[in-house]
Amino acid sequence: MTLVISIVVVVTLLALSAILYSSRVQKSEVYQATVVPLANIMDIGFVAMTPIIVFIIGLESPLIMLGLCALGYTMGWVMRYNIRKYEPIAGGKGALHNVARLGQASLLVASLVNVAYYLQLMGAVIIILIAVPLGVNLDPGVSRGSGLAVLSLVALGLIGFSRGLDQLNKLGEKTTAFNLAAITAIIVGFLAYNIDAVLAGAWALPNYDPPVGSEELRKILGLFAIVQGFEASRYIGSQYSADLRIRTMRIAQIIATIAFVLFPFAALLLFADYRPDSADPISVVLIATVASPILPWLILLLAVGSQASAAVNAISSRSAVLLELTEGGVEQRFTYPILAIGAIAVVLVTDVLSAVAIASRVFAAFFAIQCVIALVMASRNNQWTRFVGIGLVGLAMLTIALFGIPS
Repeated sequence: MTLVISIVVVVTLLALSAILYSSRVQKSEVYQATVVPLANIMDIGFVAMTPIIVFIIGLESPLIMLGLCALGYTMGWVMRYNIRKYEPIAGGKGALHNVARLGQASLLVASLVNVAYYLQLMGAVIIILIAVPLGVNLDPGVSRGSGLAVLSLVALGLIGFSRGLDQLNKLGEKTTAFNLAAITAIIVGFLAYNIDAVLAGAWALPNYDPPVGSEELRKILGLFAIVQGFEASRYIGSQYSADLRIRTMRIAQIIATIAFVLFPFAALLLFADYRPDSADPISVVLIATVASPILPWLILLLAVGSQASAAVNAISSRSAVLLELTEGGVEQRFTYPILAIGAIAVVLVTDVLSAVAIASRVFAAFFAIQCVIALVMASRNNQWTRFVGIGLVGLAMLTIALFGIPS
């Protein structure tokens, strides 16, 4: 049956890639505006972190993932409101403008942590797929891929300084459709493994019910970063109208939620055959091997494609934020090595899970600031029911910022 699952995975990958790379889809403005937030949400991060959620929570992990997605969706509701109400007056003077600048600064910090996490995860997947076939035992410092992450950041800083990152950005944009097709194929492969078990009369959830207390819930809050990315729609206003960005952000979050809930559900059965001894982001590679020998290599391609392009995009886009925050005091070519050095510092003092938790907390702080902006706009428009809703979302973001911890 492994062969059949492998064929299903390959057919899904090729068919969806053909659809997404078709000229009709690529030229669709709705697709272009949807894929920006969708690609930011659905990267290798959620694929790698899903087994960790299963490890921490057990059989209720699909519901926990649904809860994280619901938190993300409510925050997306606030961001969509800001697109509609605040964006037309953004860039002015006064207290609200200063709050927005604080939000940009927090976004800059969160992005640096995210870049560190992206490349550490990419390095970890590359190293584990090389080491395991060779029978090499990895200590935690090596398995997290920090060495490859540092080398990648040095290269990005030097390339950005010498020629900018526009060409790498264009290359990254071309991988987006493949990344989405790869994620779908991985989920289909896991689901096919479950279907095979059902047909064979052998489908049964593993006897896995770890104790869940306040510490475990705080660890889940520390994984909030895996559902962010939708805020990217807020910053492509020069390309797409507000109405289109609001609509496509919502579409992206709904699609991502379906994938995010299906994946842990499909992964539960594989825990009966392979159960990691600890919360480890590379566990997904070993779990995937149970379903099909192709899946780990597809995860490798996804890790390189999605994480490298995400890192390039983050450093490139945050270069403009740094220029704005310094009011042009830093020449643009210097912003790339500055950002790369900041991300390297994060890599050197964290592992993947710590970086994810830090990113979750800083992004939550950024979102809390966005809630403050939305509260001001709601009060100005006498929308008091919305005001209460935004306030509750803001409290949720503050809770994540204060209490999220590494898994």
